[in-house]
Order: sequence, then structure tokens, then C-alpha cells
Amino acid sequence: MRRLLQGIRQKKDLNDLISSPSSIQIYHHIPFPLNDLLGVLYPLFGSYYPFEEFLHMIYTVHHIFCAYDIVQNRCVGCALLNNTDNTNQSIYIMLFGVQQTNQNQGVGTYLLQTVIQWAHQAGYQHIHLDVFVENYKAIGLYEKVGFQKYKFLPNYYIHTSKRPPHAIRMVLSFV
Repeated sequence: MRRLLQGIRQKKDLNDLISSPSSIQIYHHIPFPLNDLLGVLYPLFGSYYPFEEFLHMIYTVHHIFCAYDIVQNRCVGCALLNNTDNTNQSIYIMLFGVQQTNQNQGVGTYLLQTVIQWAHQAGYQHIHLDVFVENYKAIGLYEKVGFQKYKFLPNYYIHTSKRPPHAIRMVLSFV
């Protein structure tokens, strides 16, 4: 995975590239520069994780999707996903974010829809994620693309500065 992250962005064939109807291109598993991932995700989540733990998440994740603005030539959104078991029945969205300057422009929707389409085609039966109970904007996005609130997770973020420290597990099922 380290080689994947340290490489230079390479042109991929059409099977590796999914276009949105805007200037956003979504890529899956190309050699994403670490600075691109950190540039999007660290401002959003870095205050909740020690830096080494944050890097460990990036280096050990199973799937990475990134949204690039091809007009501005920069990464504007990322999703980190992990398989939850060896059967490939369920996948977990560990981190999902769009740079603040690109929010409310449809980037998150395009990125999430691409992840959902890929997971469905790859044969996963469920996608799940955990979201801060007061992150209404994210909850709205997840519900918009088909996720449903599944479970309240009390004290999920107890070791972070989030108050209240509760989360909601959301699930999207294909079965």
C-alpha cells in the first residue's frame, strides 16, 4: 500500500475512471500521492486522531477513492473503505470527506454514488459507516443516496473532543 500512496498519478484506462457530469473525475486504486489524501482528509478529521494513527489508517486501508477536479488539477474528495470480513459481504466507509471549499457542489454525492456503484458491482451486500450524531449535513447526504439509520452508538467518540460523543451507524443494503 505504501507504494500505491507514494507513486505519481498515472493515466488509467476507462475501466479505472468514472466520470461525473462535471469537472470531477473519480479514481479508485491508483497511486494516490499521500499529500492529496492528507490535504483532503486531515483538515476534516486530523483533530480526532493522532497523526501516526491517521497515517496508519491510510496505509492499511483496503480501498481508496479520490475525486479530482480536472480543471483545477487537484484532489477535492476522498473515501477510505475497508472490508469488514473475509466473505466480501460488507464494506465499511472509514473516512469520507470533501474539501470545505468544494462542499455543496455535488462532489460528495458523485463520490459516494461511485463508491456505491462499485460496491454493488463488486458483489458486496452492504455498505456501512458511522457518523457523528450532530453531523446533520453528512447524515443528509448519506440518506439522500440511500443509507438508512441503523443503530445509535452511545459514547462512540468518547476518546475525541466531539461532544456529545455519540454516533449513528448507517447502512445501505443491496439485498
